[in-house]
Amino acid sequence: MTLHLLPYTVARHLAIGLQLGSAALVAWCIVQLGIVAGTSWSYANFGVIGWRELDGLVFLSALVIAVTFGSLALQGGLAGRSLRWRLGWGSVAAMIGAPGFALSHMLGSLLTEWLSSSSLLDDPSLVTLRYHLLGWLLAGFWAGLGTVAARSLATAAARRYVWARDGVEAPERRTWGERGLSIFTHLGGGLAAGGFASAVWHAPGHFALLGGDLYLPSAAASAVFGGICGMLFWGIPDTWYEGWLRVLTPTRFGLRVPISVDDTAAERFVGHYPRGLDLYLPEGEGLAELHCSVVVDKEGHYTVRGLSIMGTLVRRPLEVIDLRYDPARPAPLETTLRMEDRILLGEDEQSELEFVLLPKRTLK
Repeated sequence: MTLHLLPYTVARHLAIGLQLGSAALVAWCIVQLGIVAGTSWSYANFGVIGWRELDGLVFLSALVIAVTFGSLALQGGLAGRSLRWRLGWGSVAAMIGAPGFALSHMLGSLLTEWLSSSSLLDDPSLVTLRYHLLGWLLAGFWAGLGTVAARSLATAAARRYVWARDGVEAPERRTWGERGLSIFTHLGGGLAAGGFASAVWHAPGHFALLGGDLYLPSAAASAVFGGICGMLFWGIPDTWYEGWLRVLTPTRFGLRVPISVDDTAAERFVGHYPRGLDLYLPEGEGLAELHCSVVVDKEGHYTVRGLSIMGTLVRRPLEVIDLRYDPARPAPLETTLRMEDRILLGEDEQSELEFVLLPKRTLK
């Protein structure tokens, strides 16, 4: 997947969830194949059916590896990182998440056996959610912890590389609040994924109305686990997109101009004055010589300003904003721009512009 295939809509978040859900489903297939083939091989060669007590540990460990590795690999692919970066940091995430989960799962199983006096725990075929919920929650917790730890290490390594190469501190240093929010979303998202996946895994086998199946629910739970982790762990940053003005008027239909060309604060002017304007439209389209402008600040916030006493409307669903310049005011009216906002110019709305956010041509 590349960033240029993801529009600035909710699809950019759903796509990550679908990717990690697919990765978790592939991990489930590999585990099932390994258990079936391994059981047959061990029975044919040693007369041993296998350790069924480890099936759950192997299954959940595979999901943790798929989610942690896939999350970093997907991020690197979208950012245009090298294959070495994706494999390296994906492996770091998996090496943090999988061993931590395996150790905590074994300790949790021992603690459950010590606290419970039920003889049912001796049966490896037990599928009661009461005794397996902890394992799913631990899988989600360690998937989030491994992913956020690897992302933090990758960010720190990138900053050190920029310092060693250029002798200056890398930009976009995150605050403690942003770091805390990132940790919360990863760990909280992992726990939510584990909880929902455990319900999907348990319900069809427990309730006959849902099919009474004990095999396919594990596949559905894998997809749910990966999908929720993908949607809650990390989203494509808004800074990976840049604003453009697109002309919808027939005379210059399809013409697009970027608001900023080097990720710095900028202002683009629109009008019919033929010299020096960033976006020229014909005089007969109802425009003033200097009609409006679109501004972007250093934080990437886009604003449109009305600079003419002629009609200037911003239309979006359930909202219309009149930016006609009032000479009695000390400054022009302005409003924040959102994706696919329409800017209508002229008394009869003869000219129409559209504000769109497109993937950046290069990521720093």
